[in-house]
Amino acid sequence: MNSEELEAVDEELLRLSLTPKKKVQLEDHHPNTIKWFEQGWIMKEIRFKKDGKTPESQSYRMGFRLYCYHQEQLRVKEARLEEEFTSWKNNSVMLVEVPSKFSEERRSSAIQACQAFIHELCRLQINDLNDYFSVTWPVSKKLKFLHFLSAFLQICLKKEEFDWKEIGAGYYKEIGGSKQFDANKEEFLEQLEIITQCPAALLGMISLGKITPLYFSGQITGQYSTYQYGPVHALTDLSISEENYSTNATNIWLVENRAVLTRMAAEKDFLKENHSLVICVDGHVRSSHKLCIEQLLKNSSVEQVLIWSDYDPDGLQIAKELCSIVSHQLLVKWVTADGETLTNWEKYENYMRVFLKNKRMEQEVVLGGVAQWKKWIHH
Repeated sequence: MNSEELEAVDEELLRLSLTPKKKVQLEDHHPNTIKWFEQGWIMKEIRFKKDGKTPESQSYRMGFRLYCYHQEQLRVKEARLEEEFTSWKNNSVMLVEVPSKFSEERRSSAIQACQAFIHELCRLQINDLNDYFSVTWPVSKKLKFLHFLSAFLQICLKKEEFDWKEIGAGYYKEIGGSKQFDANKEEFLEQLEIITQCPAALLGMISLGKITPLYFSGQITGQYSTYQYGPVHALTDLSISEENYSTNATNIWLVENRAVLTRMAAEKDFLKENHSLVICVDGHVRSSHKLCIEQLLKNSSVEQVLIWSDYDPDGLQIAKELCSIVSHQLLVKWVTADGETLTNWEKYENYMRVFLKNKRMEQEVVLGGVAQWKKWIHH
């Protein structure tokens, strides 16, 4: 199919969003229907009754010519993405070779981690990106993040401090460049911090106006701060990156929702008497959450971890992410929707997959009380 044919497709036909499996109802005598049918863009499907003679229904489907058009569009898109990836590699390879001028060890180490990651990606083919980023990200979004990564590293190597808007503006050097990464700000910064193991603020970005909190209740000790049993407290991503926390608790609860945290914290003396620390990931496991949990497990004498999340697909994903953080040498329990606990990830995953076939449920539904919580700890 040549470029003239690609440009000749009617917009109205494209708006039907036909696929090889989709069928639509069209008026047989409408001029567009006749034209599209005669030109091979669509084909007519007639279904007969059991006698093989009497028409039962009729509809229109994608024709071979329209199928070829979509395949060519797909090839053109893939070629453009491949070209963009090659261009990114060519333009980014020089950033890998620029030495960090900063004496501060944490920042210099984070910059080197970013450079190492870019260097590794520069040796890949575009299809290999699936092994490094979320499968839910389309290729175009993965490439956009690579541009963000290079843009962030580029400005980070030049400036002690910079604004969020400067990242895109300095990289694209065109009108609207400062807004190029706005739509994916949260996800891109989260991915950046996973790669560098350092909050963006410590790398020089001063004006995002966002501090990621980690809510908890229980005893935690750090170099600069100490928290005792009592109310709900909050750590920030900045404090976590600068601290090295430990706890006297032998039981750590990792819960998804704040309501569970506040309910357990409000139960007088429960946490203290049962040597428990409750940490809330607030619906999403961030890099700062991961770092704090790792610090606590490494620096403390924790005996077991209880993971408690919503009973929906997102809750299952959160439970999986938390499971990957916790050492396999510890006793780990997952709280089920039936008010019981399982001590094996595969069993919990299978339990949830069966549960999710018919149900969805928030963890607050099985919130229970002190007697139930003690049962989960000791059984």
